[in-house]
Amino acid sequence: MPWTCLRVGYLSAVPQSPINIHSIHAVNIPGLPALRVHYPSTLDLSLRYEGSGRTVLAPIPAGAAWVMLGAVRYDLVNFHFHTFSEHRLDGRQFPLEQHFVHSGPGGEALVIGLFLTPGGKGGTVQDQVLGVVPEESGPEVYVPQAALATSLPDDLSTFRYEGSLTTPPYSEPVSWLILRSHLSIQAASLHNLRLRFPGGDSRMMQPLNGRTVCYRDQSS
Repeated sequence: MPWTCLRVGYLSAVPQSPINIHSIHAVNIPGLPALRVHYPSTLDLSLRYEGSGRTVLAPIPAGAAWVMLGAVRYDLVNFHFHTFSEHRLDGRQFPLEQHFVHSGPGGEALVIGLFLTPGGKGGTVQDQVLGVVPEESGPEVYVPQAALATSLPDDLSTFRYEGSLTTPPYSEPVSWLILRSHLSIQAASLHNLRLRFPGGDSRMMQPLNGRTVCYRDQSS
């Protein structure tokens, strides 16, 4: 791990995800490595159902996009969505959460979580993708020239903790970076996804089990 605080606070408890993040209890550590994003300005994507229809996923071509934490590179493998949000921030559950799944040099899993809310004017890569969500069991949908570089907010401040995947087999460990800032998308984009998942596709909350949540400010 490129930071040590993720393992402080528990030794044997089950570190599952998602969790409720209490910002007032997060340990502010300016020395944690900054998140640096290297996503292309445009990228041709496809959308498909994954996990027996549990979520809608966009696979990313190998080496096309990555993030850096210090000197460690994590390649973007896919992104997908959950409604309602799986994580909560100070007890608030957001309408939608996007997960950017990355893999490190030794196969280490790192996921960036982004909260999405309605009210946007459109034009985001999220609007572009959610506007063409395929029918379940239908063919993949092609999304040309997706503006991946603009898919994250300017403020990359994150809450960080160690947990698990939120879909079967709920594998551990996963390094989670939950963005403090959220993005707004068109209400129609959110509605289009919920038509496919009327009962939602988010996992229930998991206990913190003594884990420490860290905070790395990148607002300036």
